[in-house]
Amino acid sequence: MWKHFCIAVSFLTVFRLPSTAEQTAAPEDLAGSFSWFPLVGFMLGLCMVAMANLCRGVPPSLLAVILTALLAIMTRGLHLDGLADLADGIGGGYTAERRLEIMKDSRTGAFGALALIFAILLKSTAIYTLVVGQCWTGMLLAPVLSRFSMVLGAYRMPYARCAGGLGKPFLEHMNSEQVLAAFLLSAIFLVLVSLKYGLLLLGLAIGCAALMRSLARRWLGGMTGDVLGALNEITEIVLLGASACCCIG
Repeated sequence: MWKHFCIAVSFLTVFRLPSTAEQTAAPEDLAGSFSWFPLVGFMLGLCMVAMANLCRGVPPSLLAVILTALLAIMTRGLHLDGLADLADGIGGGYTAERRLEIMKDSRTGAFGALALIFAILLKSTAIYTLVVGQCWTGMLLAPVLSRFSMVLGAYRMPYARCAGGLGKPFLEHMNSEQVLAAFLLSAIFLVLVSLKYGLLLLGLAIGCAALMRSLARRWLGGMTGDVLGALNEITEIVLLGASACCCIG
């Protein structure tokens, strides 16, 4: 269990714990790390709330940008990179093969740049509203449930690339135990933070995962690591936006 947790932390964040890195882990261990994705999300949410409270004297607009940057730094921009790659692939290709080829290119095109701009604007604006209203519930739960949506997005989905890739070991060895464990962890955080509003956010996260699964099959013929990263970003934006609209506190 500890090994799987360490892999989840090292894969999803810049932090490293004293255990085997994801590069040397067995495929079964990589898949096992899915169980701990919601806990990693909760850790990220706690860091954001702690920073927000430490910087109470900072103007809310500036603090919102700082928190958005903090989240990107803590996650190494991994999910933002996936969002940009997916946007480039969908915007620039007309077949699944061409889209996957474009997504593999390390360069960011116009569609990817636009996706990043809108994602950062939407996220920072939502966080600004939460900071002004001191609505910490949404800031805590959005990272938890967006990472749970990645677990749902990956479950029993074929890998789109025949040649393999970063996400293939995760998907091919994943089973229902990881989904159940991730769900139970998410449920614990919902109960601890806010069950009433947490259920609303959970429903939105499940909806985002279901939609992305459908679109990934249609656009690419399956799932990739980039699509999972994009799913996390989109879900996180939706949940932060919903929290801001309700000013969940």
